[in-house]
Amino acid sequence: MIIVYVIDNYGEFSNGTTMTAKRSKEHLEAKGHTVRIVTAGDYEEKGIYRLKKRNIPLVSYVAQKQNTYFAKPDKKVFEEAFKDADIVHFFCPFKVSIEGVKYAKKLGIPVSSAFHFQPEHVTYGMGLGRLGRPLAWFIYKLIKHRFYKHVKHVHCPSQFIADEIKRQNYKNVAHPITNGVEDKFFTTTDRSTQSKIQILSIGRYALEKRQDTIIKAIHKSKYKDQIEVLFAGLGPRKKYLERLAKRLKVNARFDFFSQEDLISQIKASTLYIHAADVEIEGISALEAIASGLVPIIATAKKTATKQFALDDRSLFKAKDYKTLAKKIDYWLENKEERLKMGPVYQDHIRNYGINNAINLLEEMFKETIKDKNKELSVKTNDGKKVRKHYEKSRIKRTGSGLFYYGFAVPVLGFYFYLFRGLRIKGRKQLKHIDSGAIMISNHVHKLDSVMNALVCFPKKLIFTSMQENFDTPVVGQLITILGATPTPKTVIETKVFFYELSKAIGKGRYVHLYPEGELITKDSSLREFKKGAFQLAVENHVPIVPIRIRFIEKKHKFSYPFFVKDRIQIEVLKPQYPNIFMLKKESTNELTERAFNIMNQTDKTQESD
Repeated sequence: MIIVYVIDNYGEFSNGTTMTAKRSKEHLEAKGHTVRIVTAGDYEEKGIYRLKKRNIPLVSYVAQKQNTYFAKPDKKVFEEAFKDADIVHFFCPFKVSIEGVKYAKKLGIPVSSAFHFQPEHVTYGMGLGRLGRPLAWFIYKLIKHRFYKHVKHVHCPSQFIADEIKRQNYKNVAHPITNGVEDKFFTTTDRSTQSKIQILSIGRYALEKRQDTIIKAIHKSKYKDQIEVLFAGLGPRKKYLERLAKRLKVNARFDFFSQEDLISQIKASTLYIHAADVEIEGISALEAIASGLVPIIATAKKTATKQFALDDRSLFKAKDYKTLAKKIDYWLENKEERLKMGPVYQDHIRNYGINNAINLLEEMFKETIKDKNKELSVKTNDGKKVRKHYEKSRIKRTGSGLFYYGFAVPVLGFYFYLFRGLRIKGRKQLKHIDSGAIMISNHVHKLDSVMNALVCFPKKLIFTSMQENFDTPVVGQLITILGATPTPKTVIETKVFFYELSKAIGKGRYVHLYPEGELITKDSSLREFKKGAFQLAVENHVPIVPIRIRFIEKKHKFSYPFFVKDRIQIEVLKPQYPNIFMLKKESTNELTERAFNIMNQTDKTQESD
């Protein structure tokens, strides 16, 4: 592939975004891809396409203090850089990316983006702290409107930020892919023979990184006089932090290291502390932990780094320096436990290795290109004909909604609850889903789609049904009026089918699929699952919600419900999320097997009861 990166300040490798771009470029090129860079950075390298720097009054002045600047869009540079490109990937939602997306789309080139710019970095940089929440909310909405709504696939360096943009009502397909730890950080170090206590913290000297909390905590530690704390980084608060450490008589060192020297300092350290209030991932923490360094991490609401802690001993409440001091003392006093947990942490971080991260990023690019081809297929004459079966007019949607809420669900719900003794367990499992979802169930009744609708009520479920069912008397007319979507038979139908369902899922809709395929009335066994539903979940990074429908024979012939031999029970099981560390094919297979097992195991448990 020819991949184009558009990034404002490539070359300033003192921040995570540019380092991520550099590392991924090198690894993608090692796999045989061509990576071009469009930037305003003062960096000489093959494949660099230079833009002029953009001056924004006051904003540029503040940004330059943190080695950050902005690029000025130039269509001539875009034209040269984008020529014959397979995909263009944008790193930040600034002017150069906004204009770059428009130009790439004009040329028909697939586009993707990353979410490295956390609005809270701006508000903390302004010194607002928590008072900046309204401004951060506004920035989330602004960049969504100006940039992210024009890009479908977004690389999110952590599950935290993927969840955060969903919470902010972004409709993108969020790919939670770590920025990746290079192999050289996975060192073997014997810390049992260390003669001094060196505590390490890596990050910019900025308000949101909270180095001041670490200094205050060490001041409160029993081992204050034995500790040297090393702050590796750069930033505008260096002088303030030096003065604070001097006033509290804390032995602190402030320095910026090359990668090789940083690895040496990690190997020489005893503990790692990450106290940041705001962090999209915390790659520096990952790199430190990769050497077997036990971390202590702040549990701030706007930080992803807390996900790396394996238990509460490695967590403390953000800005609570007294609790942090106690955690430091615990790990220093329990040397054997610290030495035991080091390798455990190192093994845990292997999930975040650079090679796996690059494979996932490469797959995201391929998925973006594939989606573009689907979009083009849908726009062909054949695609438009097929789309008519899937895309309902406003009148039909309105009629379907009125029939759904005004007749079908109330009347059929009354029938199932009163005459079939329907009981639904576990509906609370749906409360914490803040995105679209794929609902799956065993296919054992002609109207089990209606039962599944009752599970999701008042949310309107998108049904899928075999095309033969639309020809069935009464049931066919009913599912047509309800707005059911026919499952595909041809290649073009399959492309349109998945394209339309993906759009609906992106809008937060629930889609129901039968992984067993065919209907077998009252079948008590669970049949082999087809993988379409699980592939759709993996591609859109949404959960599978397993639903088990059972027919339970009455213990007494004349007991409720009357006139039937059995009653119906539905159990909603825990949502199953795709494994974010696996490639698409592996993740689809694993999710299919996991969902099957949990539904099958639930059935066996029910039988034993």
